[in-house]
Amino acid sequence: MEEPRSVLSRPLLPLSAAIYTTVALVAFEGLAVVAALPDVAADLGQVRLLPWVITGFLVTSGVATVLSGPLVDSLGTTVMFRWSVAVFVVGSVLAAAAPSMEIMVAARIVQGAGGGLIIAVGLAAVALGYPDHLVARAYAANSTVWGVMGVAGPAFAAFLLTAFDWRWIFWVNVPLGALALASGWRAMPPRRPDAEPLRIDVVGTALVVAVTVTTLLAVSSVSAASLGWLAVSLLLAAAYVVHARRASQPVVRLEHVVRQPFAGLALGMGLLLAGALGAHSYLPLFLQGGRGTSTAVAAWSVLFITIGWTTGANVGSRLTERIAESTLAVSGFFVTVPALSAAWVFTEGSIALQFTAWFVAGLGVGVSTNAALTLLRAVSDPAEIGRTSAAHQFLRNQGVAYGAALAGTVILFVVARRVGDVEQVRRLLAGETTGVPPGADEAIVEGFRAAVVTAVVLAAAGALPVWRLRRHLAEARRRRRGI
Repeated sequence: MEEPRSVLSRPLLPLSAAIYTTVALVAFEGLAVVAALPDVAADLGQVRLLPWVITGFLVTSGVATVLSGPLVDSLGTTVMFRWSVAVFVVGSVLAAAAPSMEIMVAARIVQGAGGGLIIAVGLAAVALGYPDHLVARAYAANSTVWGVMGVAGPAFAAFLLTAFDWRWIFWVNVPLGALALASGWRAMPPRRPDAEPLRIDVVGTALVVAVTVTTLLAVSSVSAASLGWLAVSLLLAAAYVVHARRASQPVVRLEHVVRQPFAGLALGMGLLLAGALGAHSYLPLFLQGGRGTSTAVAAWSVLFITIGWTTGANVGSRLTERIAESTLAVSGFFVTVPALSAAWVFTEGSIALQFTAWFVAGLGVGVSTNAALTLLRAVSDPAEIGRTSAAHQFLRNQGVAYGAALAGTVILFVVARRVGDVEQVRRLLAGETTGVPPGADEAIVEGFRAAVVTAVVLAAAGALPVWRLRRHLAEARRRRRGI
């Protein structure tokens, strides 16, 4: 039988449709819910709970990513795919019908669990379901879906909010989820015959969640309290190490995060994403509050790094046929770091050049992260691909979360020193002209510039662990081949 030549070839089409439809669901939700937040608050009230509509989703999504590793390896991608889509759709229905903000937050927690499982199951399914020569392209197609949703998502969300109301942001997931279930019900790779029996590591999961929360609290402010949270986080991390060494099936195996080549891949990509996406999270704030652009320009500014990422992932997937993945993974840093430096230069210059710099930064991120996923698959035992993919994805997500928290801390620290009260930023963004101290806009620009400098340092630091991977990658490949 002739091997399939693309991820859309007839034998792979059901699998591809299932994976990329569900990825599109999660990608759209991340964009659309942010756009719908003002309408949700106006309808349901309890504005003090509004941040938890986003935070609740992110927290449970991260926990679900951690849990998905042993679940996928033990139960198989077929079972976990069905459950992940079902949980996501149930959460969407609850959110669409929510009569209060409390119910909305609870619904988003459920939806986040489904979203985290969907992403982790999709990564494992790519590693197990596609032939070697299509794995890089399959990962690149994943990035393409995110890129397409980055362009189409805001427009579709605006249409739903204008033509109907915010509840349709969630109702639309029901038919799309049903379509994904129908196409992927029997298309996912089967459970491996050598799969280990399922054991849930309750203690390990609790410790991982606690480390995540305390570390985020540590980097969310510049104060004595942040040092205290950092100390607590380190103690909890030490407790997890002790637990993982004793447990027969820890939720995250130490060898998947501290041993090479897994450690180098995770640390390098985590730092790269912490730098690039951390500072980029505040690009709309910088443009609207610091440069005085319109809300529309600020909202659409997020597209450029997304399009660059998608382009880089696709170009990188084609280059793997001629260039080693480890070389591509390093090369991406040599594109992203100079681009971030250019973004710093253009903070007070042309906005068009600022967007160009973020597009180029996205190119480098796309090349590196796609090559890293391909490498991860190459050095992982197929019986543990769920665990290795989940651990890698979790640490990448942690990099994004920590990077965003650190960039926000840097910006608010600078603004507070310049104008004395960070609440003035909200008044400035609301368009108020009275009571806003002079220089508030300049403080935002200075704070964003400091955040971009931090981003350059983080991304540059990520190049070193990836650069040193070559020897470890060769050893890992030999071990997998039984040499």
